[in-house]
Amino acid sequence: MLTLPRTPGATAHPVSDLDEAIDLVERSYLPHCLDLSGSAEPLAMRMRGVRLRSLTAARLTYGRAVGLRTVAAEEFHVNLPLSGTASSRTGRSEVVTAGVGDGAVFSPGLPASIEWSETSEQLCLMVPRTTLESALAGLLEDTPSAPLRLDFALDLRPEHARRWRAVVEVLLHEIDSAELGAAPVDLPALDRHLEALVVDGLLLAQHHNHSERLDRRGARVAAPTVQAAVDRLEDRPAEPWSTVALAAEVHVSARALQEGFSRDIGIPPMAYLRQVRLRRVRELLEAATPETTTVRAAATALGLVHLGRFAATYRETYGESPSETLRRR
Repeated sequence: MLTLPRTPGATAHPVSDLDEAIDLVERSYLPHCLDLSGSAEPLAMRMRGVRLRSLTAARLTYGRAVGLRTVAAEEFHVNLPLSGTASSRTGRSEVVTAGVGDGAVFSPGLPASIEWSETSEQLCLMVPRTTLESALAGLLEDTPSAPLRLDFALDLRPEHARRWRAVVEVLLHEIDSAELGAAPVDLPALDRHLEALVVDGLLLAQHHNHSERLDRRGARVAAPTVQAAVDRLEDRPAEPWSTVALAAEVHVSARALQEGFSRDIGIPPMAYLRQVRLRRVRELLEAATPETTTVRAAATALGLVHLGRFAATYRETYGESPSETLRRR
């Protein structure tokens, strides 16, 4: 995983120069201009983030109210307020005002205008068009006949969208860890896994012009097919699974597999995978010693990328920390 401080476009300290602030954001996202006429407060722009294979994700704040105007986007952009509000418009759309729990999705081909409030900080996610459309083709199991366009307003409160927000929280954790100087886990399989969760989750969480086809593909999946998917997860828990990849393995749509898991297992496929990985990590720790392995090595070997969340879930499940299990032998 490549942190933005090792690439153009991140700030270690607040930036007060307008041209420098514009240049830093343009290196990672797209050409734009900033309007500072709405406030007399000084500019104090900060950006820090990560690049994850084809995705760019960063926390961005200007430290004051600003107006931002972009050229027509070439890729998909998702803005999620982490504090304050942002009022956005793309093309001739209605203005969407988003706060924490909301967001805006900008599809390629249109310019955008965004008014940031004084306290606004946003998670700005850029997903290449080819990446998202390739994932859609995997969900549909054929090539879409029309270019993908996602709805503009994003609501993270419904259950299916909250699941995607949980994936976004992992990105935020990676950004925050990089800022604190923690070395990122440089494992390509984990990068692929996290990218797939972000991309597939966005397509399933946000309505778009192919959503009805996805719904039609969500026909009832037979119990043996669900069991076959369970067997794949049990047999190969360390693989960078996503719902789409697992569905392809058992020859059904991702949405149908989700519904089958909810019906027969009671939880989504990726939640079941986390349970499998947690159980396997415990088995590894029980069989090892502090001289032969570490908690970090055991967790990352099984695809558990959010170590803080893993440790908390482990303690909640087993009544002790992973390190206590490792030292007990």
